[in-house]
Amino acid sequence: MNISITKYNIHEWFMALGVFCMSVYSKGVTVFFALAFLTMVIQVFFGGRKIEWRSFNVWAFLFYGVFSAYLLSGFWNEWNHKTALSEIETKISFLAFPLLFLFTSSTILCSLKKLQWALVSGCVCFALLCHVHAVFGFFETGLWEEFVYGRLSWTFHPTYLGFFYLLSMVFLAGEFLDSTNKKKSNLLLLGIVFFSLETAFMASRAGFLALFLFYAIYVFYVFRNGKDRKRALVVVSSSLLSFVVLFLSFSPISGRAKEAVENSRSISETKKEEKVASTSERIVSWQTAWEIGRDYPLGVGTGNWKSHFKERYTQKGASFAAEHSHPAHNAYLQILVEWGWLGLLTLLALLVSGLRRAWRMNDLFFLVFVLGVSFHFIFESMLELQQGLVFIGFWMFFLLHRKSKSDYAKG
Repeated sequence: MNISITKYNIHEWFMALGVFCMSVYSKGVTVFFALAFLTMVIQVFFGGRKIEWRSFNVWAFLFYGVFSAYLLSGFWNEWNHKTALSEIETKISFLAFPLLFLFTSSTILCSLKKLQWALVSGCVCFALLCHVHAVFGFFETGLWEEFVYGRLSWTFHPTYLGFFYLLSMVFLAGEFLDSTNKKKSNLLLLGIVFFSLETAFMASRAGFLALFLFYAIYVFYVFRNGKDRKRALVVVSSSLLSFVVLFLSFSPISGRAKEAVENSRSISETKKEEKVASTSERIVSWQTAWEIGRDYPLGVGTGNWKSHFKERYTQKGASFAAEHSHPAHNAYLQILVEWGWLGLLTLLALLVSGLRRAWRMNDLFFLVFVLGVSFHFIFESMLELQQGLVFIGFWMFFLLHRKSKSDYAKG
């Protein structure tokens, strides 16, 4: 029985639309991925396609499934039923993506560029929408800050959005190295400059550092593979120049960086009526998370972390953090608090396996993705919001299961 969804690869387009929505409208991601999953299941049961079992996916699905059920049961802690269900709704991606890729055909794993172009298209569209929104905000407030950080990123967390922009630039930079068409090369270079400027507009200190991390990885990749060094120099110089010019000429951006340096030099305790500066806040959050992780080696359980953080913040006098239930601002520490040392070791094992896979495949995008995620985890609890968890969960499991080009050629 020939199913048209197989013939026209509709499941691939649904998945591409899901990737597009990752940086445009996060709630749309679930819809398109569900449609992609449904069409793949239909192919298995009615189209005669066999499930391509992948050992890593089976292991990941079983492990996270059993582990999540264990945490939700609250064997060693009181179970905050209402909060736990809300948390597991976000963390369902730990189960959803391993399950999704159990049904994913090799054709989707071969369509990496289609999904990468979907990511770039989504980032460009949303960046332009953000600037239009910022213009309206500027006419209302008269503040140039409308074009910087949280106000510009609109509905997304600025650090997350900055990371999406960075990965889009990585893909374009890789394409630029191999491009032989002058017109295409110029468009790719324009895109690289565009995302460099957007990284500056995001004014995320982690984003700034990640950009320079990309430069280092990019240069290493070029030398390792004998790529055109002149083209690599064009990428790095044009990106760096556009970033520096905007950074130095637009005071709201440089002002945020200056503020961060001043806060780092003198970290003081937060007064009850004050909002703690983001740099100081992170240090308080890190200390608090480490204390909880040390006291609960098995973790406090899904849904319980907010009450534990709130209690500790109140004791420290960090009332703003307590009032807003701030997480650890560090994904490693956040997992340690919720899932204990076993959860932290599992996360580290996932990142290490991704890094090894990226190194073997010599994949620039994958390499920057793993190192970029590992770096951003230091400053943000990126697995606590759906925006971060869905993006990271999808790309990590997708890239892990891809084969090298030679492997696909062998069949």
